[in-house]
Amino acid sequence: MQGIKRIYPIVAIFPLIFVFFSCSKREEMPSIPLPPTPVTSLGSQWGVVTSHFLRIRENPGRKAKILAHIRRGTVVEIITKTTKQDVIEKIKAYWYQVNYKGLRGWVFGGYLKEFESKAEALRFAKTLK
Repeated sequence: MQGIKRIYPIVAIFPLIFVFFSCSKREEMPSIPLPPTPVTSLGSQWGVVTSHFLRIRENPGRKAKILAHIRRGTVVEIITKTTKQDVIEKIKAYWYQVNYKGLRGWVFGGYLKEFESKAEALRFAKTLK
């Protein structure tokens, strides 16, 4: 009985030590590789349409479905742009995703002048109308 009393504290402490060390391990989170995105976020920028009629498309690309047409001097909010430029009518430019009266679509940047503020865009737009 004496021997059991001496072993009991050692046996009782061993599980506590095991729990302490097993809980203190920091499990490293696995990294998840993400595919590259063809779009870069810009923040708040504005654009003014410089061509007589600019097509808003469903996706970036001249073969994408046309959603609407925007007139020269129209101010649009720029949401994002593609990472690669395209060439249309010998003009090399990015495709921009824009917000036009709640409609989101893509326009070719060769016919869009960019501005940092809406006030600047509105001032420039007045010169085109």
